[in-house]
Formats: sequence, structure tokens, C-alpha cells
Amino acid sequence: MARQIAVSFENEVIRIVYASLRRGNLIIKKTLVLRDEEFDEFLKKEKARHFTIVCDFKSFYQDILLLPPVKERFFKNIVEAEIKRKAPEFRDCSFFYVILGERMHEGRKMYETLVFAVNNYDLSRIIDRFDRYGKKISAIYPAAFTIAQLVSFSYGITDEPILCVAESESGKILLLMKDGKLYFMRAAQSFESGLHDIDVQSINMTVNYCRQTLRLTPSQAILIGTACSKYETTMDLLLPALCMEPPSNIIAPRETITDFIIPVSAMLNIKGMKDGNLLPESYRSICRQKTILSYYTALFLILSVIGMVYLKMKLSETADMKRKITSLRAEMSGMESIRIGYENKKKELDKVMPLINFMNAMNSSPDMQKALVALSSIKELRDKDINIVSIDINPEGNMVHIKLKGSVAAANFTAMQQAYQNLVKAMKKTEGMEIVSDKIDIKDKSFYIELRYT
Repeated sequence: MARQIAVSFENEVIRIVYASLRRGNLIIKKTLVLRDEEFDEFLKKEKARHFTIVCDFKSFYQDILLLPPVKERFFKNIVEAEIKRKAPEFRDCSFFYVILGERMHEGRKMYETLVFAVNNYDLSRIIDRFDRYGKKISAIYPAAFTIAQLVSFSYGITDEPILCVAESESGKILLLMKDGKLYFMRAAQSFESGLHDIDVQSINMTVNYCRQTLRLTPSQAILIGTACSKYETTMDLLLPALCMEPPSNIIAPRETITDFIIPVSAMLNIKGMKDGNLLPESYRSICRQKTILSYYTALFLILSVIGMVYLKMKLSETADMKRKITSLRAEMSGMESIRIGYENKKKELDKVMPLINFMNAMNSSPDMQKALVALSSIKELRDKDINIVSIDINPEGNMVHIKLKGSVAAANFTAMQQAYQNLVKAMKKTEGMEIVSDKIDIKDKSFYIELRYT
């Protein structure tokens, strides 16, 4: 259930409505009527932070402009430029516009556009009053706009122009509507609730203005709220009049709806309401920044809590780890003497391991013995010019792999080549011997021969 508070500024009187939206119904919970000097105390005590504002502005600019059809992002700039050109006193203002339709002008298609503007100075006086007590304004609507939306919601879209009459403490509010859109609004002075001669005179003058200037003739007058409560006049209206029935989705006594129709009209979730919001862009930007900042602050707090929990867990794990390390150190200090004895024995064993491995290999592999006997039978290996540096013998399956490294001590290249070739030929002739590869380096006179014995 979404709770809302609407505040309507009507001259020196302020009307306040508390309501909730539930399943499309607006349920009125509470209403207040305050004098202007009582309102600051109300804001000071009220715990709610968000408010919707409706104001019956005494000073405003309205006009119907013919503007070229351009993209939406440029259209607003054109409207603003036209306001500053036609009404210099509204150079610093907030405004909204309604495209009423298309119209040919001097052979060009133009948009017929209603423009409504209010000075930012008047808006800032309202905003500062709420901001002083840490309250946030969701929207500021002109009373005429919210009433027009209410009428459009109640009666739907009608092709015939209609003149709507509502009242606030400031006087009568007169609206011309057509096709569900607001065409013209006027604030008329009035001293009493209901309709009296002075009100009928204002209505008739407005009807004539609509006929002569706007070329629109209202078909009927719709009396809204307390404007329909009394009808004490000796003059005749130029239009047939009827009282507007409040929408069925407003749940409250009829008298309450009638007396508070302006703030109530700002609380209905009606399509198009956002279009009439006069909140200055500077205030909206500050609100967006505050909202983003509050989200980041909340995120930071959440991450801080998570970090503290994680840190506490890690500190506990670290304490457990320190206890285990202390225990292991005590065990290791007792094992040090055993380790030293083990290393001493290992060093002694390492000295004789090559001999042990070789003897084991020799005893376990008769083929290696045969390979050594065959190798020793090659008399060229004992040549005075042949020096054997290393012999590497390894069993590989059913054969023995032999690697010979050595050098040739000869006086010249020819003698070196002859001694080396004699050795290779002798190995090839030896039974069971097979040369896998051989090479000789003429620079350092070293050679390498790889044999396979089967």
C-alpha cells in the first residue's frame, strides 16, 4: 500500500490530504486545513519525507504557440526560447507544454502548443520551505493542470470543448478543455463558495473569450467540488451546467472529496501527470544526486558489515593457525636430532650408491656384461691415439644402449680422420654391434658414438 501526502497552497489556506493507493483505489485517510503561519510547525512535526504539491499560482504565463515540428529533444529548447522572447519577465522559469494538434500556417505544418510557465523564484519559495525541514518534494503541479487531468480521467476524451469551473481559497479556476487536453486556464476573483453573480459574470466573459479569440465554443460547463455546492445567482449562464461526480475509485465521504478536490486530484495515478510537473531541473538534479549518494552510502555500509564479518572469520582462522604452528614447532624441535642422524646416514649411503647401482645393474643384466666384453674386444679402442673420456651403458628392453665420448690425439687432420674411421669400422664389424649415430668435431678433435648392442 503506497502512502501519499498532497499539500495544496490556496492563498493563505493550506489543505493537506493523507491517502493510500490500493488496487487502483485512492483511500483518503486524513485531511487537514491549516493557516499559512501554522504550516512550518506542521512540517517540523511531520515524520513523512515525501510530498506532492499543488499550487494555485497567482502569477503565471500561458499561451498557445505555433511551433515547427522538430525532434522532441529540440522542441523543448524552442518552447523555452519562445517564452523568453514573448515574456521577458519569465526568463528564469519552469514550464510544461501540451501539443494540442497540427495546423497549417502560411503553407507550413505547425504544432499548436499550449505553454504554461511559472517563475523559479515562486517555486523556490515553496521548495526552500520544505527543504528547511529535510522534506523532499516529488512534484509541483498547478491546480488547473491536476483538475484538468481529473476531468479527463472522469469524462474521457470528448470532441466538444467543455468549460470546467473549480474553486480554491484564491477564487475560481476556469479551464477550457477539448479532446481531453487543456487549452486555456484563468483565475477569477471570487469572495464566496459556490456560484454567485460575480462568478457567473466571469464564466460568461470566459465563454466569450473562447469563442472570439480561441475559436472554440464550449458545449457545457462542468462544476467541480465546492463550486457546485451553492448556486445563488440572478444571472443566467451562457452554457448548460452540471456537477461533476467524483471518480468511483476515490474512497472517502463525498463531502471530504468535494472540499479537498484539488489536492485529491494530484494524488490519482493518472497517465500524463508527470508532464505537468514544474519542479526546476536544478532541484531534480540535486535530488537525483542525493538518491545516488544514499544508494552508494547504503552499499558502502553493507560492504563494510560484510567486510567486518569476513575479517572476524579470518582473525579466528589466523588464531587457530597460530596455535597449530606453535604445536608443530614443538614437535619439530623434538625431531631435529632424528633429522640430523638421518642426514648423516644418507650422506654415507650416497657415497657408495653409484657403485651399488652399477653392481646391481651388472648382476641383473647379463646383456650388459656381454656388451662390455664385446666392447673390450675392439682393439682400436686401445689405440694410442684414441682417448675414451666416458662410457654410458643402459639396458633398453632386449638390447643395450652404449654412448662413447672421447678424443683423437693425432698430429694432423689426416691421421685423426684415419684413426677415427678405423675405430668406426671395427665397431661395425663387431658381432651384435650397431652404430646408431657418430660424429667428430675437427676443431677440438672430440667424437661421440652412439651404439646399440643386441
